Amino acid sequence: MSPRSDMKDSPELHEEISPRGLKLDHVGLPLLPQPTTSPFDPLNYPNWLKYALLLQVSFLAFLATFNVAIINPAVVPLAAEFGIPPVIGTYQTSVAIGTAALGPLLFTPFANVYGRRPAYLLSILIGFVSAMGSALAKTYETMIVVRAINGFGPGAALALGVGTVVDVFYMHQRGRAMGFFTLTSTAGGKLSPIVGGFVARELGWRWCFWVGAILNGILFFVCLFLMPETIFDRPHDQLDEELISNEANLGNDLKSGQELVRGEPYVSPPLSLATYLNRLWIVDLQRPPSRRLKATDFVIKPLSMLKYPSVTLPALFFAVSYGYASIEPALTLATLFTEIYHFSTVQNGLANGVTLLLGTSLGELCSGPVTDAMMQRARKKAIQQGTQAPAEIRLQVIWIGAITVPVGLLMYVSTFF
Repeated sequence: MSPRSDMKDSPELHEEISPRGLKLDHVGLPLLPQPTTSPFDPLNYPNWLKYALLLQVSFLAFLATFNVAIINPAVVPLAAEFGIPPVIGTYQTSVAIGTAALGPLLFTPFANVYGRRPAYLLSILIGFVSAMGSALAKTYETMIVVRAINGFGPGAALALGVGTVVDVFYMHQRGRAMGFFTLTSTAGGKLSPIVGGFVARELGWRWCFWVGAILNGILFFVCLFLMPETIFDRPHDQLDEELISNEANLGNDLKSGQELVRGEPYVSPPLSLATYLNRLWIVDLQRPPSRRLKATDFVIKPLSMLKYPSVTLPALFFAVSYGYASIEPALTLATLFTEIYHFSTVQNGLANGVTLLLGTSLGELCSGPVTDAMMQRARKKAIQQGTQAPAEIRLQVIWIGAITVPVGLLMYVSTFF
């Protein structure tokens, strides 16, 4: 019998996580995961700090896509200065997008061991320096190199932000929080062409990169003082498996007619200044010796998740949808609309940014509350039946995108005829 099975069968553990001992949310359901009594547990952070963290990591993800796409409406004057065709001028954006996918493979294992805070700060510094390098590049070869770094560093926030959301929010809150995070991360790539079009017209295309450098510099100091560490090692008796399985016990009690004691909603303890300052250190002072970095953590361990269809299929769906519905128009619109409709940098930015920004905003603003409601409804139904609600319930909303993305692409292609 495995150690985890021993824990599940332990009467002491069963008593500790029994329905009457669980901390409850505002509707009387058990909080998932259960907060500990530790002041360093991010689940015990006050709500204002949780939402401050959400704003910071969301804006970091916003900057990651903002830095990559801000030059897109000005790719024609950029190509003219370097004496290359506009199509080749888009390669610097393609390189940044590609390396942005590699950043999480390095930063995520580092953050899981040494803390999310140092990983964020390092990511911002890389974004700041590489944006300056892009603005000062004298040759297109140099531009390609610094743009690769520009995508690699800030791109880490796209993965680390998800971990921070999981660190500080309960399961029933994550849909709304992830909706906001995803909205801002995707909005960066949609809003940046609008900004970049005006900046390129008034100040020149190099200032598109200076804007990114300035924003990264400001955000570094904001995170330095307002972003405490959120990684936390939970004891084994707080494992989500035990908490989720407890809902089945709760449902069995209901079916057998037992009366359950409904407690008051859990209220987090106050956060002291000493605890806050402790979590502001560059490294995680609470890191246990057991948390070590291994070579397999960088590639083998992340890619091992692909063996799960519930991970692989949604990831593939997102990659295809985002690639064709967002990246492909961003890379082709400026060149095509300049040639066909003789658009300026401002017009290209508006055509690229406004349409995609409106669509993604509507989708993300609706998806968070909808998936939270779906999960809450599924949990209530599972409790009544004495079963468990699978997390994959949230994936049912992807069918909307499966229909609207192809329709939108057909409409985009029709503008060329």
